[in-house]
Amino acid sequence: MGTIRDRGIIKWQAALMLPEHKALNKKMGEEDNFLNKKPVLDEYQVELFEDDIHYAMEYHLPITFTLHSEGNPQQMHGYCVYIQPVTKELRIQKKDSSFAYIQFDEIISVIVED
Repeated sequence: MGTIRDRGIIKWQAALMLPEHKALNKKMGEEDNFLNKKPVLDEYQVELFEDDIHYAMEYHLPITFTLHSEGNPQQMHGYCVYIQPVTKELRIQKKDSSFAYIQFDEIISVIVED
């Protein structure tokens, strides 16, 4: 009888793989490795964020938000002027008097500057 030739991992690959497919697979794998995952916040941290935001709004203090945007942390400075309770969205007035809108789910940390 003949011997069985095992092809290893090759048998699990697609029969037709164009160079474009290989490049796309490689690119997708590289992008996922470099993105930071959003940290999981517990209820206590979220409650502290809410308290800090309300305190800053009441006394009109500047706030620094750290946001999780597309896998990278990003900082935003300004004053919180309005909270939309239905959509959980904050309206932030920046130092140049322009407005930015951020979702509460994007917030990683809140620092109130006294």
